[in-house]
Amino acid sequence: MKHNRFLQLGLGLLVLLVWASWEEPSLHHYARPVRFLQVQVDGLAAPAEAATVQRQVAAVPGVAACVINSSTQVATVLFHEEDVSEADLERVLSVGGTFRITRPQQAPAAPTGRECPVPASYLETLDQIRFALNLRRLFISV
Repeated sequence: MKHNRFLQLGLGLLVLLVWASWEEPSLHHYARPVRFLQVQVDGLAAPAEAATVQRQVAAVPGVAACVINSSTQVATVLFHEEDVSEADLERVLSVGGTFRITRPQQAPAAPTGRECPVPASYLETLDQIRFALNLRRLFISV
């Protein structure tokens, strides 16, 4: 009877490892997460000023990318949250208070139909478990 339990446990573990290793692991598990910050920079209408501020923001440690559209005066910044905060980025974008920073108002998205009954955090946890058990990741060099 005990031998049967070990056989069932071993078979279950084998099925779990095959399930986890069925597909190649996603590369997003190897990348650091980035956040987006999109703000209106009032008074930044000249293309030369926008380019200068864009270079200053891009030089901040933790910033992955920065784009400033001088015609719409909208700045979009991709950054690593553990390295730099939104407040620090807004301070750099305002150039010491020279420009006024405002957040664009976005309308809440209206539901379009049925939604997934499983919370997104459960799906993310399942994805992390699958990545941890994926044997293919041991043979990938990033």
